[in-house]
Amino acid sequence: MLQAALPHLISFSLMLFFALGIRVALILTGQLWIKTFAHTTTVILLPLITFVITKVISGNIALSLGMVGALSIVRFRNPVKSPLELVVYFAAITIGITASVSTKWLIFFG
Repeated sequence: MLQAALPHLISFSLMLFFALGIRVALILTGQLWIKTFAHTTTVILLPLITFVITKVISGNIALSLGMVGALSIVRFRNPVKSPLELVVYFAAITIGITASVSTKWLIFFG
């Protein structure tokens, strides 16, 4: 089991490393808005959420089209106050879809 999950753990580690690298690069170029908690959390969580949802829906065209519709509804029908709020919405949708499709990925995402 651990051997099968090892490539995904390496991917998660690399995504975390690169997300923090993007944050540092933005700070070094004078973009101080990235120093806020909401923006830092957004930069770190979005790649992880995208990875899980892509893995879950990659083999099912109907599920992938439904996911696009669900994310569109959340994004365009809800007034978003901060980027972190949007990430939390996407994470909640990802948890729900992952739970219905693959318990293995739900445990890995959790």
